[in-house]
Amino acid sequence: MPAWRPPSTTPAACCCPRPSPSWSARARSRTTTSRRRHGPPPGRGQASPRRLCRPPLNRTCAMKKTTRKAPSQKAKGRGPGLNVSSLVVHGENNYFAIDPKLATFERARFVVIQAPFDKTVTYGGGTGGGPKAIWNASQQVELFDEITGQQPILEHGVCTLKPLDCKCDGAEINRRIHEVARQVVEAGKIPILVGGEHTVSFGAVKACWEKYPELSVLHIDAHSDMRDEYHGQKFNHATAAARINELCPIVQAGIRSREAFEPGHPERPVHCYHAFQYRDSGPWQDEAVSRLTRNVYLTVDVDGFDPSVFPATGTPEPGGLSWYTGLDLIERACKARNVVGFDIVEVAPVKGSHQTEFAAARLMGRIIAFIAGYCLQGKSAV
Repeated sequence: MPAWRPPSTTPAACCCPRPSPSWSARARSRTTTSRRRHGPPPGRGQASPRRLCRPPLNRTCAMKKTTRKAPSQKAKGRGPGLNVSSLVVHGENNYFAIDPKLATFERARFVVIQAPFDKTVTYGGGTGGGPKAIWNASQQVELFDEITGQQPILEHGVCTLKPLDCKCDGAEINRRIHEVARQVVEAGKIPILVGGEHTVSFGAVKACWEKYPELSVLHIDAHSDMRDEYHGQKFNHATAAARINELCPIVQAGIRSREAFEPGHPERPVHCYHAFQYRDSGPWQDEAVSRLTRNVYLTVDVDGFDPSVFPATGTPEPGGLSWYTGLDLIERACKARNVVGFDIVEVAPVKGSHQTEFAAARLMGRIIAFIAGYCLQGKSAV
């Protein structure tokens, strides 16, 4: 056995490769240069000398993100500060494809407000696509009205506004509609509101109610919509008439679905003409019109007509008004009263069929003809 020896104090050879002479020279050069610039390293307790090399990059400024300016509230069709002039559709993309010169806000007597709101539906959806579908169908509608013998759309002009931003609840969309409709009626023009579900009508009615005294509403619908609230919502498609009745009296026609107890406002009566009793034209229409006040707003839920006329709607009910019975009622109202605005709501387009939206576009043109022929020409009885 070999004798024990103390361990050697010489470090063992490292297995890592030794740096090359050129590498060592570069390292020494960097160290020497650094010391020439900054001086010798400070001793213990001494402050570091001020660096004389160029200051570091201002990375905070170099990496600062640019903030893109948010879209204008006016441009997006939402408040506050909605302005009609910023919503006007310029060029040929207007309702009925009329000459753009007839579709300016200054020239036109009728102004279309588009509200593709579809947030409170509880059965069939799709009414958010109503305004676009009706606009598309209106491009095919003839502008001569055979009943009045006039071309009122060309004579009076129709201005089209961009669709409102409807990413909100029922109360807010009615606030936005009211703000736009108020500017329309203050300019002496007639608002045409296109929905969307029936929730949207209140804002336009309120604008007309503020402008015109003694306002009442002619309400064509399959449903009375007189619930005070529905699914915890005050502004809902099933509460549309209840909200309107807080402002003015209502005459309803075509009703065939309602609650057992719907009292309405004690000071503002609701007169209801059920479809099972009054399906055809007759004396009941004159009686209904006689209950209207001097100024009238017309709200038309297309399901008030028979499904054979408007099949594509959220909640179709069998046995409604025929096409000509409904038109007869509207014409009598325009002859006897001053219709100051109207809406068409609850069109829910179905792929592969154009019947409902085309009928809605035709109805819009026909109501324009009645208002132009009787109300604007001073031929109404009031």
